[in-house]
Amino acid sequence: MEENTTSPVVHDDTKLSSSPKANGTALKEVNGNVMPDGQKDASVKPQKQVNWGGDTNGAASDGENQELDAGDQAEGGTVVAVKEKKRKSKSKRKGLAAPTGFEEYYVDVPVTPAEFEEEKSIYHRSKTFSERIETAIQRYIAKRKFDSVRKDVFDKYMVYGGVSAGPKMFGGGLDTKMLEESTAAEIAQFTATNYVDYAKDDPRSSEFEVDFDGVVKGFLSSRLPQVFDIETEQSIKNHVAIIRNLLNYLLHHDVCPEYNDQLHAARATCSLAEKELWSVSQAGRILPGDFNKACSVIFGGSFQDTYVGDYEWTRSLDIDTGMSEDRAKKIFLAGLAAQGDNEVFEKYNKHVSKNKAKVVENIVTGLDVVEMELADQEVLKYYASPDNPVKGLAPLGRMKLKTWYDPGAAPDDITEEEETELEGMEKPITTYHIWVEDEVMTKLFVGMKLVGNLRKLSFGPWFLDSITQVHCSFYDILPNELMLGWREHQYLPPRGKREVGEDHGEIISNPYAEQGQGTLEEGEGGEEVGPEYELSEDIVIED
Repeated sequence: MEENTTSPVVHDDTKLSSSPKANGTALKEVNGNVMPDGQKDASVKPQKQVNWGGDTNGAASDGENQELDAGDQAEGGTVVAVKEKKRKSKSKRKGLAAPTGFEEYYVDVPVTPAEFEEEKSIYHRSKTFSERIETAIQRYIAKRKFDSVRKDVFDKYMVYGGVSAGPKMFGGGLDTKMLEESTAAEIAQFTATNYVDYAKDDPRSSEFEVDFDGVVKGFLSSRLPQVFDIETEQSIKNHVAIIRNLLNYLLHHDVCPEYNDQLHAARATCSLAEKELWSVSQAGRILPGDFNKACSVIFGGSFQDTYVGDYEWTRSLDIDTGMSEDRAKKIFLAGLAAQGDNEVFEKYNKHVSKNKAKVVENIVTGLDVVEMELADQEVLKYYASPDNPVKGLAPLGRMKLKTWYDPGAAPDDITEEEETELEGMEKPITTYHIWVEDEVMTKLFVGMKLVGNLRKLSFGPWFLDSITQVHCSFYDILPNELMLGWREHQYLPPRGKREVGEDHGEIISNPYAEQGQGTLEEGEGGEEVGPEYELSEDIVIED
């Protein structure tokens, strides 16, 4: 075979035959096998043709490529090989597109027989609940991809539910030998940052009880709105999905079958929270409504003297300028005409004529939404009629509220004797009827909890002057919340007397030096001074 050195192709182990075509089909030799031209071998990498510095006039006219060994050199040039970049397999690509385990329709893969046998052992009922739930949480974290927000929500939920977050104390580090001899599950356990104090399993000394649904209700209704963003419906769904995802994992892997009823109830609470938290977010922005704001402006409430629309600097800004007194009077009279009965009209005219229309009762209380009644056809007709003094007003409906005692409110400032007297008495419940726009009530729901300022007018109606809190129907505060950030008490030694020494250095004298080597002992009056420790007579702090 005669080599054509004018237009070589550089390749590794692919040999092209220079024999003539047989029956119109070109044959080539690939890895020692003769194959028809055009058929590819998966083991052969594509090659690129390169030019070199030799004479190119003698290129083969029929385009057939000849073999050139890697050690061959041609006159006047050197062979240059061009390597093609290897593309990573899609299955090995990492990044934001990789599944996180928190997708809306994500489900855990079925448990294999080997995993089933393993989980039967690690989640066996002979083990305490603390051991099982700790192992499950650690394995769950290893199978999910957390971003910073999800991890923050998850960790705060764990701490709220009595699961410690942070490295175990006195656990030591992991050396190379330990890593080599341990399984992936054991390494995950060693490096875990969520663990449960096993002392909580002792019913004789533990003050804790297992309540998945109670913890979910407390966290979603109280803790989550305080710490995280609930301004958008999607953000609420993302936060709630983290908790639901964990509950699904516990059910799927049969971690604690004795609490399955609680887990199902907690999942139902998550679904309810997604709807109610979005309503809570909207209600907090729209309450108390234009009619109640108008009453507040006219009768000296929190919205009085807040109108800034007359100032020129507000015209270029997209801000709420408040309600003018003139507009407030028109809204109030329209609402009074739409919802007031004859008795209210008579009292109002009498009090206005004598200039006695005023607020006669002012209370700050918790309120439970009991019933909502949208505007009837007669009211709708009035607001649409030409007799309405203000055009474009939202129709006014009625809302029934009753007293609700906020579990997070500060205790009453009463004596122990008065508290003892009240323990056996039922707390009074009062019912209130207020007028609210239909468009406001569409953002509320029966069972919603409010905390606000109610005021009663001298001619009968109540109005909602302001709202300070809006909560879900299942709002609750657990003792767990009071323990957030709590640390064990530690004894701090008293500070000595500070003086300035001759060298202008600050001297802290040891008040216990006279008792011998700085050892704290019992005082002269028998009082306990503190634990034993040693101090030098003086501690000098240089400038």
